[in-house]
Formats: sequence, C-alpha cells, structure tokens
Amino acid sequence: MPAVLGLTSDAKPSSPSPTNGDGPFRSSSNKMGGNKRLDTISKRNHAAAREIETLLWRALCDSPEAAKEYMAEDCVMINPLFAGSDAPMGKDTNPSIEEVLKGGEPWTGFRFHGDPLVVEIDLMAVALVYKVSLFKASKKGGIREVVATASSSWRQTAGADWLLCAQHVAYADEE
Repeated sequence: MPAVLGLTSDAKPSSPSPTNGDGPFRSSSNKMGGNKRLDTISKRNHAAAREIETLLWRALCDSPEAAKEYMAEDCVMINPLFAGSDAPMGKDTNPSIEEVLKGGEPWTGFRFHGDPLVVEIDLMAVALVYKVSLFKASKKGGIREVVATASSSWRQTAGADWLLCAQHVAYADEE
C-alpha cells in the first residue's frame, strides 16, 4: 500500500523499530515500570505508586531518618517494625514519627511478596496494599525475616512529588 505522510497500513514495519525490531516505535514515556506503555495518567500513577513505595522502604532500610523526605508534614502511621508498638503516630504524638525515625535502627533489606495492589483515589492520590518481608542481620550471624502487611496512601503535590499521607503496617501471621 502506498505511504501517505510516512504512514502505511502494512502489518510489518518497513524498517526495524528503534526499540526491539518487532513493532512500531514506542515513545520514551514507557521507561518507568518496565516495558509497559505509560500513556495515561492512571497508568503513570500506578507505576509511580509502586516506585515511590519501593523508594520509601529503601530509605527505611538504609537510614530510617532519610524516609522523612517522602512523608507529608501531616503524615500519620502505625508501624510497629520501627516504633516498637502499634500506637498511632503523627507529628504531634509522643513519640512523633520524626522521633521514631530518628532513633530507628535500619534493616538489612526488604522484599515485596508479589506486586503491591494499587487503587487510584483521585487524579493525584493513590493507595497501595501489599505483604512485605524485612530482613535484619543478627549479631549471631544469621538473617532474621519479619513478614508484615502494609497499606500506604500517597498524594501528589503541585510540583509532581508524591508524599506519604498514611501508612499502616502490621505483623503478618507466618504461613
């Protein structure tokens, strides 16, 4: 079929694709979250939610105090893995989230059990639920694993940053 303005209806592209050679050119907007096209706000929000949740846990494991960078000023949470209790925390509680994170001991690492489930709350807000394992090297030489369930809510600022609004972490029953 003849080309009009470079477009054809041929099933096969006339030249190899710049991506993988077996399909049409894909926009660079498909970088975040793998090889999936992120061509809608919803897809970008879902990918961003998983990415920012991973960054939060990486910060919590490396240096808990650094995790404040991802939290809104009015963030509330229950996180016995860092606080030592299941009491709700916020900026005005005793201890506050900031105090708990400042004195928190880092973990060796973490692993999500599958992909976190994401729901869009609004155009600029998302929530996730998932199961996570945290690992800590013991002084006796072994690695201790703690399994927990978690839920996080995030909102996006006008500057496109995602901030944690609420998080609830609970110990999970071992299977």
